[in-house]
Amino acid sequence: MINNQPANDLFYSLLIIIVNRGKGGKILEFVHKKGINKASCFLGKGTIKNNLLQLMEMHEVNKEIITMVVPFDMEAEILNQLNIKFHFESQNHGIAFTIPIAGISKWKKDSLIQWDKINSAANPQGNHVALLLVVDKGNAERVVQISQQAGYFGGTIIKARGSASKLNMVLDMVVEPEKEAVLILTENNGAGQLASLLSKHLQLCHDNTGILIKLAISNAIGLFSNNSNRQG
Repeated sequence: MINNQPANDLFYSLLIIIVNRGKGGKILEFVHKKGINKASCFLGKGTIKNNLLQLMEMHEVNKEIITMVVPFDMEAEILNQLNIKFHFESQNHGIAFTIPIAGISKWKKDSLIQWDKINSAANPQGNHVALLLVVDKGNAERVVQISQQAGYFGGTIIKARGSASKLNMVLDMVVEPEKEAVLILTENNGAGQLASLLSKHLQLCHDNTGILIKLAISNAIGLFSNNSNRQG
């Protein structure tokens, strides 16, 4: 069904998909056929909690992160079709989740997103949340280590670049500090404890130490729970 309502009359969500390197192109091709032409893909790396793999220096997995804007009332159907096509219900096939968007700038009113049907029963109160941390280069591994030692699993590290009011000058050139972003998905009941733990160890209460943002997740696929808090 084609949704031809003006964008201003709809609520939208940000769909984030994290898969192993090499699958991003297939997902982009799939959503393009469904009518989503505005999608971005960038690189990251995931982490696996496994002592043997760490000894062999094989505990990091190259990832691709795909982001796109989708109508809020179509979240469930979009995730369902992605799951059917790419089998996110199976472990190690990737994760996909949606986050509510407060607003969109310069969004075309005639943009169309085509899916077979619309599911308006999307639940904005999911069981998981996302923690997004932006820290100086070299601290992302520490974030993951702190999380794993506390009983949490995994995380996706994304290279970034920051700027500040006081910039370093080298040979009359502005040097922007390199940053790393860490995206951690976890269950609601453990998110507050993990956020407090990370804030304490990273001293985020001090200036220029990093930023921690908690994001509500509306819907998610590819997340698995066990006796510990599981995160993607």
